[in-house]
Amino acid sequence: MWMSEPLTQALRECAPAEITVVKTAREFMEARRDSSTVSFVDDTTLPLLGTGETWPGHIIVVCDDSLQTAVSWLPTHPWLAHVVSSPMLQHPMAREHLGNVMATLTKEGAPRLLDWLGPTIAGRRIRLTHASKRVERLERMSEYLDSKGIGTRTVQLLRDAAEELLTNAFYDAPVAAGALDHAISRTQDVSLPDDSACDMVYGCRDDLAVVRVRDPFGSLNRARLVETLLRCSRTDGKVEVDETMGGAGLGLWRIFSVASFAAISVVNNRHTEFLVGIGKKAPGPRPFAFHMFWREGARRRFWKLQEENSSRPSVNHSVTIVPK
Repeated sequence: MWMSEPLTQALRECAPAEITVVKTAREFMEARRDSSTVSFVDDTTLPLLGTGETWPGHIIVVCDDSLQTAVSWLPTHPWLAHVVSSPMLQHPMAREHLGNVMATLTKEGAPRLLDWLGPTIAGRRIRLTHASKRVERLERMSEYLDSKGIGTRTVQLLRDAAEELLTNAFYDAPVAAGALDHAISRTQDVSLPDDSACDMVYGCRDDLAVVRVRDPFGSLNRARLVETLLRCSRTDGKVEVDETMGGAGLGLWRIFSVASFAAISVVNNRHTEFLVGIGKKAPGPRPFAFHMFWREGARRRFWKLQEENSSRPSVNHSVTIVPK
């Protein structure tokens, strides 16, 4: 750890592993690291790391400022993928959350975000092959969470997050993957094969509610995500629409803005997975954390429209996308 004394002490109390504290840039640079090393820095030490550097192991930045500030670091620090706010260190879920992140970072193979849910979360897992079925599923998700005693506000926030993730999965991801050559109306139905369905999980326990959506395209990249977050985090309200995807990207920004944590795992050209968690409200400022995992796929998966002559479907046309 290379952080201010208050944050160092806060992390000591919730860190799930043994820690070593360094006091100077030289100590940090000379510290021994490998793939199992996780380093922590904060707002004061991050600027001293440089903008284009790459580092062995993994780095988590503890942000003592706003989410907008954390997002502003992403373009100039291409290695930055993990940010935890200082209020998160005070939250009851801090030890569990950091344990999940560190276990994922140091484990071989593609991240498995479902492991973050643990045995105490009750929920449901379903597969969606038709975009037109998402409204019905969102209703059932809301009813389920409500029946488990989750507050109305949290249920609505998770429903909004799930709607955004499912919409991205059925409409934005196929365009980015090259299956469609232009954005299509959200009123059109999009269907996928049974073995390539969107995988959705939602659930809760007393202190946490989650939703997770995984699509089969793996077409989201860091550059596009960072551009979207930067564009939508403006405080002057002047957010421009991204015509290539048919929306401004505000839905993703809202997810980051309301989530206690948001984790993204992308295996390029294979799948994109989002996990969004909203914790029970605790005293003090709202905690936030975001984590991004990017990996190359073993082989690329190509997609096409089932109807070869439907590259520009009519408004009422149902689009069927299948692997090549």
